[in-house]
Amino acid sequence: MKYGIAATTSVTPATTPQSQADYVRRMAQTAEDAGFDSVWISDRTVYPKDLAARYPDEFGLGKADPSAQNVLEAVTTLSYIAGATTRVKVGMSVLVLPFRHPVLNAKMLTTLDVLSGGRLIAGFGTGWMPEEFATMNADFDERGRVTDEHIRAFMALCQGEEYEGSITSTAGMTFFPRPLQTPYPPVWIGGNSKAAIRRAVRHGDAWHGIGQSPSEVSNTRDAIGTLCETEGRPPSEVAITLRSTLVLDREVLDDTGQRKTLTGSPQQIRDDLNQYQDAGLDYLVISIDQPTEDDTAQAAFSFAKLANL
Repeated sequence: MKYGIAATTSVTPATTPQSQADYVRRMAQTAEDAGFDSVWISDRTVYPKDLAARYPDEFGLGKADPSAQNVLEAVTTLSYIAGATTRVKVGMSVLVLPFRHPVLNAKMLTTLDVLSGGRLIAGFGTGWMPEEFATMNADFDERGRVTDEHIRAFMALCQGEEYEGSITSTAGMTFFPRPLQTPYPPVWIGGNSKAAIRRAVRHGDAWHGIGQSPSEVSNTRDAIGTLCETEGRPPSEVAITLRSTLVLDREVLDDTGQRKTLTGSPQQIRDDLNQYQDAGLDYLVISIDQPTEDDTAQAAFSFAKLANL
């Protein structure tokens, strides 16, 4: 199993632009020094000021901090990370395709792959927040169809092919640059929904889930295997990947009072990693929940030791 680390930084009132840049650089260099395979950035444009009231299950009292949605733009930040590192892959977890123009988006990503020396992992998703779609003048109800077209256009342009679809056409046009990775950078499809899993089987090199337990990962792996049979595709072509939150030395309980996976003592987390391995997980991206930058960096090195990186 391989491991990545999220370098996304949320903005609090005390956070300055320079401290955000310093944090991203430090986490990227920590990833290289600790032996992680990759560094990841999340994607968000805007969100409602009353986010917690609108979505209490996700952002209410005791849930995720709404300020964690204040993140730097993903592609720009990954370019910065690529310039600050030499080895780690760079990926987005995940880029919301319906907010972007498919041709310009493809150009930005292929440029990133070229400038990083072929280190890009293209994590794609549909998005989920209707208010964000409205602000971006994007059609929430059509997000699945638009995402599928984006992916097809991206793959075609990476291979120097013309693309003809309902949202864009490159007939008679030349696209530059081609990515270093052939035929295109790995495409990871994010999301836990059935639609996301189907999209991963039809279009992706990997399924990229969010916060699933080892037993849930095992069930998803089985579902992907069944869908691969239907689509005539070997299951081995679709990697099973996950992003989840690490809380070291502190147990976090779910709504039923059970310990959440990847929280607690080093031995508990080591046991969780073994269970993920047994469940068929190929790749784990961790977000680290710690109060300070120093604590986050230390937790990254501690996890690397647990995972034998």
